[in-house]
Amino acid sequence: MTPRSATTDDEAALEQLEQRQAQAWADGDGAAWAATFTDDADFVDWMGGRLHGRPAIEESFQQGFDTFMAATRMSPAAERVVRFVTPDVALVITSGNCVLRPGETRCRPEELSLQTKVAVRRAGNWLFTSFHNSRMRQADPA
Repeated sequence: MTPRSATTDDEAALEQLEQRQAQAWADGDGAAWAATFTDDADFVDWMGGRLHGRPAIEESFQQGFDTFMAATRMSPAAERVVRFVTPDVALVITSGNCVLRPGETRCRPEELSLQTKVAVRRAGNWLFTSFHNSRMRQADPA
């Protein structure tokens, strides 16, 4: 396998990891959502709260899926950038996405997110070890 095809394969694997997250969210499955993270992962939500470790991520998201996030789904990102820091570490930045409530088909501008994720390859599989979610803001005109 050439380095170029390895990168293509890795980019596809990272996209599949994000698709697994979207499916877990749509299914309201906290365990499946958490399974896309390393055991020692950090998740920072859009309000600045931090979850550390897969068990905390699973518990918090399942509670959300069972209550205020019930029947919601993740929208696809408008933009996606992948940069390999090393062959086994990737930075994935997505923007222009949101959580869609039942009946919604488009993101509300005030709910657009920017997500910075660090993925690591462990035992041949990609998982997120860091995920920081923040709201997108318009830059102030100069």
